[in-house]
Amino acid sequence: MTRWRINLDDGVDPVDVGAAVEMLDQAVYAKVSPLVVKLLGFSQDGSLVGQFSGFMHGEVIVAAGHMQGVCGKTLDSTSPAVAFKARYPTDGFEEDLEVVAPSPPGNVPDLILLKGSRSATSLWSTDLEIMASVYALGYTGTENKPSCSKGSLSSTMPGSVAITAHADDGFSGGPVVDNHGRLLGVVKGALGTTIMRIGITPNYDLHTYLLQSGYPGLI
Repeated sequence: MTRWRINLDDGVDPVDVGAAVEMLDQAVYAKVSPLVVKLLGFSQDGSLVGQFSGFMHGEVIVAAGHMQGVCGKTLDSTSPAVAFKARYPTDGFEEDLEVVAPSPPGNVPDLILLKGSRSATSLWSTDLEIMASVYALGYTGTENKPSCSKGSLSSTMPGSVAITAHADDGFSGGPVVDNHGRLLGVVKGALGTTIMRIGITPNYDLHTYLLQSGYPGLI
């Protein structure tokens, strides 16, 4: 991935700085977006009750645990999601998924592992640093390519990790990465109403959950 080093003492044109930042944003998206999967939740009778995001980690797909059993809000359904399909961004291929590690009691941590026929290189993880630039990736509405929202890490208090970025409901389960594409956590959902903040499950909780579930942890 392209890395940019800008010495502001050299009198860099702001236009050049903006171009460098834009290219860095594009590089992060190009690195991470092929791993981000659109997840569709279905009720027992086959009705679509929810759309979520997830990302491939080795042979499994990581997602937010609260999607298991969620009831549709905008899709005119009150039945819980009990079955899931994945739609992959690279070619639109869709397949049924197996739940290989269900959400823990109380959704703590808010994680679930699913498995299809595809696998991918795992994301590297990194330390969480307050005010670091971060990117949340996920799906909105009927889009079949992931969207990306940029913000900063605003809180790392135990049990309350949050970022400042905009995200729609469909972002739940998507990855949050730094400006090198290294994994910081998994999107849980919005926090508060006056300031847009997104709660995330931190990478160290995901690492432990993966190991406890019998799968390789984060790198």
